[in-house]
Amino acid sequence: MIHSLLSRFLFGFLLLTSTVAHGQSTTLPELLAVNAQWPTYAADGRKFQFEGRFEGRSGSTIKIHKFDVSCKLPSNGTFPDNIKSGQRIEIIGRFLSEKGKLNFLVSRILIKDTDIDKIRARAKDIPADQPTKLLSLAEEYQSDADFYEDTALLAEIAKLRTSGVLQLRKSARGDVSKLRDLLKQSQTLGIKSDVLQLLKFEVIYAASKVPGTDVEALVAETKMSCEGWDQLVPPVPERLRLTFPKQAVETFSDAPENDRRALNRLLYQSLRLRQIQSMLMPDGSNGLEISKLIRSEFGDDDPLAAQYEERDVTYRLTQISTLSRSDLNGLTELLTKLKRNQQISGAVRDWLLAQERKFGTSTLAGLLRTADEYLFAADLLQSPEYGRQGIELLKQAWMSASESSPTDADQIADRLKRLGWERLDNKWMTNDQMKSLPKNDVQLAIREGRVVPGMNAEQVVQTLGQPTKISRIASRMSVSELWSYEGENSTGMVIRFRRKSDDKATAAIVEDVSRIQAPRR
Repeated sequence: MIHSLLSRFLFGFLLLTSTVAHGQSTTLPELLAVNAQWPTYAADGRKFQFEGRFEGRSGSTIKIHKFDVSCKLPSNGTFPDNIKSGQRIEIIGRFLSEKGKLNFLVSRILIKDTDIDKIRARAKDIPADQPTKLLSLAEEYQSDADFYEDTALLAEIAKLRTSGVLQLRKSARGDVSKLRDLLKQSQTLGIKSDVLQLLKFEVIYAASKVPGTDVEALVAETKMSCEGWDQLVPPVPERLRLTFPKQAVETFSDAPENDRRALNRLLYQSLRLRQIQSMLMPDGSNGLEISKLIRSEFGDDDPLAAQYEERDVTYRLTQISTLSRSDLNGLTELLTKLKRNQQISGAVRDWLLAQERKFGTSTLAGLLRTADEYLFAADLLQSPEYGRQGIELLKQAWMSASESSPTDADQIADRLKRLGWERLDNKWMTNDQMKSLPKNDVQLAIREGRVVPGMNAEQVVQTLGQPTKISRIASRMSVSELWSYEGENSTGMVIRFRRKSDDKATAAIVEDVSRIQAPRR
């Protein structure tokens, strides 16, 4: 455009020089450009022919817009009274200097239409299938509109250009290259912003449909060109979500500003989602990360987020044997979130079977590790059954350790105790079972450090140690032994053993336990 204006300026300068020499026509801007030579032209009597806009009349003098010299009409000429301000006038005449004042003596006048009337008439004659001629016509009048600062003519030019661009847009529909060229051209023509918005939207939307398009570049372009792409409030109306997939451009063309912003948001969302989708691993193993990204950008209710969570779940279920405890916990949480609770028990069962195969139960280490996994699953699902299986594996581990590693056996027993189990009389019992035993149960008494009837001597020594004194009393039917235990500053104890006198093979058993007061000092 700058090159075009420069060419016109140079051409005009040469034409003016020719006019001065040979009396050819010139333009008003060209004539104004050499106003310093007007007195010389007056002295030479040179004639000029140019067009200007009528501004007003006073007697035999008319005023031409932008031409600060009064134009004197010939005495024998006539001038119409109904001429409108702004009508074009073609004038032939010469400069005249009278008493030091410069005037322009008119020898001939030709009255023409206004620029707006002319441009409208010419525009009507342009066929509808030749929109480039509309743009050429608008360009033709641009310099005059700028020169006269004519807002009405500028508006008419903008209208022509808009009409031409919209017609060109129809012929370029679906052709990204042509649409981009048209957008670039329109941005230099001063086309109305709503048309530019439409072109920007259509360019990106059409490009998004091309196979193999650079989605990342389109996302960046949307951010730069489409106002409202990041608009979260108010949310996009459902009616626009429904029309966008098939009639995005048509809907945008007729939409008010608020809807256009919402459609820009949908355009960005469609592209950004494609960009995010391209990050998905073929096996869906990062579906959860993709889902989180979608939810963070587009809200928790986006249906695609749930789809990618489903992909992630499917992947994890196929990899169930390799999951860590943390992974399994995350899987159960995800299944709950997706309302697939019915799959949780099966997933945990498969995971436990895989762990059991992995660690085995033939070694102490395997028993302990497998027991740990069952107890973890029991806590995870609040499953009594898995808890029982874990306990049984710990009992097996204790049995194995009791023969080969007593220290490990003691640690396993402590753990079982914390879980509510104790070993008594070569049996594992729960706390409730222990509480239900009678107080005179021998094994319970030994465990608690008590002596009760029914104990043998070995058990008493195991519980209290060696007695302070032993006394024996024999009769024809039985033999009794009294074991005395003296306490320091406390109550003492006498334990009476009895056995049949004729049964020396049977060990004596405790028949009675008595307490004695310590002597006073």
